[in-house]
Amino acid sequence: MTFSSVSGPRHSAKQLMKSEPPMQPPRTSASGRSALKVAAVLAAGALLASCSELLPMSAEEALVENTPHLGHPIGFAEHDEIIDVELPPAQSHLSRSQWVDVYRFALRYRNESTERLVVILPGRASASRWHPAVGDVRKALASAGVSGKQVAVRGGGRRHQISLKFERPVAIAPQCGHWQKDVARDRERVAYPDFGCATQRNFAGMVANPRDLIGSQAETPASSERRARVWSQYVKGDGANQSATTPSDTTSESKPKAAKK
Repeated sequence: MTFSSVSGPRHSAKQLMKSEPPMQPPRTSASGRSALKVAAVLAAGALLASCSELLPMSAEEALVENTPHLGHPIGFAEHDEIIDVELPPAQSHLSRSQWVDVYRFALRYRNESTERLVVILPGRASASRWHPAVGDVRKALASAGVSGKQVAVRGGGRRHQISLKFERPVAIAPQCGHWQKDVARDRERVAYPDFGCATQRNFAGMVANPRDLIGSQAETPASSERRARVWSQYVKGDGANQSATTPSDTTSESKPKAAKK
């Protein structure tokens, strides 16, 4: 029995491995590479966020979080208050009602404004300065306690009209509703971001004179009658004893005691 062999070149394992083409890495498209970059950026951001939560809060940041007027300050804006006084051609002076309106407007200026009161005259200021109605306006301002240094006179107003204007601050309430922080996981034990915002907002809406929030007002003079009495007692040397006793005490002491039956 005969066997026929298949003739052909023989190759070793090394030769077969060299003859095969090398394995190429899978190619990624442009969209795939951009997606990988976005994923890497998100991972880095999450890592930084987790690290920032572990960083201790500074004393200044903790003070702002726990103080409502620092964390939610009340803003201010300037608002113009204007009053127009009509002057009919046949009328030279202000009427009684117009004089009262100017007087009350000057009182508001003293209480609400820190700038100068502007008086706008019709036409040129030099020509209208000597109008009888302008003199009445000056008298009304002086009666309200507004000096000439606080008044600025300008021209260019409407015909037969005197306008008075001043700027006053208006309180602007802060915006509330900051609930982006998880208050259940607070490592610093500080107040939540919206702490005190509602109080600040209500305070800005209820304040009668927003100028009081900017700075303190000037004090009114003390009672001269009471001060003169106390000072005279001090000069006599019996101020300590007299100030301690009240009129009711002196009256009760002056009455003789009833005799016992």
